[in-house]
Amino acid sequence: MTNGERAQASIEAVEQQILASCRGQPTISAAGIVHLRSMLTGHADEIRSAKAGDSTLRAAASRSSAAVAAHLADIVCPILLSRFATLLPISDGIGIPRAADEAAAADYADALASVFAWEGAVGPDSRLRGAIQGRLSSVTRSCRARIESHLDVTSDDDFPDVRLLARDILRIEAVEWAVEIAGGPSHAAELRHLAHHAARQAIQWSGRVFERFRAGPDEFTHFDAVATLSAVDDLLVVILRVLESDRDDRAAGSHPFVLTLGEQALQDFGSGLEQMTRRYLAIVDVHLLADGPSGDFVLSVLQLLQRVLRLGHALLRSVDVLEIHLNHVSAQQRMTAFRAVLRKATAGAGAPREYTARLTVLEAALAEVGA
Repeated sequence: MTNGERAQASIEAVEQQILASCRGQPTISAAGIVHLRSMLTGHADEIRSAKAGDSTLRAAASRSSAAVAAHLADIVCPILLSRFATLLPISDGIGIPRAADEAAAADYADALASVFAWEGAVGPDSRLRGAIQGRLSSVTRSCRARIESHLDVTSDDDFPDVRLLARDILRIEAVEWAVEIAGGPSHAAELRHLAHHAARQAIQWSGRVFERFRAGPDEFTHFDAVATLSAVDDLLVVILRVLESDRDDRAAGSHPFVLTLGEQALQDFGSGLEQMTRRYLAIVDVHLLADGPSGDFVLSVLQLLQRVLRLGHALLRSVDVLEIHLNHVSAQQRMTAFRAVLRKATAGAGAPREYTARLTVLEAALAEVGA
C-alpha cells in the first residue's frame, strides 16, 4: 500500500466513525461529546494533510469533507443546537429534561465550537457556522425579551421586582459564558451589555424607591422599601454587576473625569439609601420606647434597618461611594445608641416584651457587622 492509499484509508476510517455518530439519538452523553470533538479534530488534520497531496488524494479529501459536512448539518448539528439551547438557564425553546448521563450545556457549547472550527478549517462552505450563529441569535433574543419583561414598567410609580431581575441577570451571565464558548463572541458581548444595562436600571429604580419614601413616608412607600431591601443578596448581585460595567467602560476608554453610567447610578442609589435611612432612624429615635401601633411600626423599621446595615457592611468591601460609607457608619452608630437605650430599659424586672423584641433585632443586626 502506497502512502497515498494509506492516507486515503485513514481519512475514510475517521469519516465512517463520524458518519455513524449521533444517529437515532435525541441527546449525547458527556463522553460522546468528547469523542465527537476528538473525531472532528482528527478528521480536520487528515484533510489538511491530504490537500497537500496529489490530485487523487485531494479529490478524496473534498469528497470526505462534503460527506462529513452533510452529516453534521443533517444529524449532529440539530441535536447539538437543540440540546444546547434547551439546557441553558434562559432558553429559546422547550425540550426533554436533561438525563443524568447527558452532557451539560457547556459540553454542547464545546461541541459546537469544534463543529465551527472544523468547518472553518476544512469545510466546503459556511452553512454550519450560519446555523450556529442563527441559533445563538435566537438565544440572545430570548434573553433580551426576558430582561425587557422586567423593565417594561407602565408608570413612574411602578417598579420591577429586583429579586427576580437579579436572578435573571445571573442566568444571562451563564448564557453569555456558554454562548462565547460555542463561537459567538459578539452575542456574548451583547448579553454582557444587556446584563449591565439591567443592573444599572435596577439600581436606579431602587434609589427612586428610597427617595420616594423619604419624600412621602406612608405604608405604601414603606412597603416598597421593605420589598426592595428584603433580599440583600440579590441587591448585592445587581450592584456588583454595575461595578463590572464600570470596569468595562473604563477599559473601553471612558473619560477619567466623567462619571460612567454605572458610577452615576451607584451615586444616586447611595444618596437615596442615605436619605431613606436617615428618615427611618429619626422615626426610631422618636418611637423607640413607644407602645401600640407606633411601637409595632418601630419593630418593622428596626428589621429594615438591619437589612440596611447588612447591605452597607457587604458593600464597603467593594464599593467606593462616599454616601454608602457614611450611611453605614452613621446607621451603625445610631443603632448602637438605640441598643444601649433598650438594654437599660430592659435591665429591670417587668420590662415590656415589646422592648425585648426590639432589642433582639438590634443585637442581631449589630452582631452581623461585628459591632
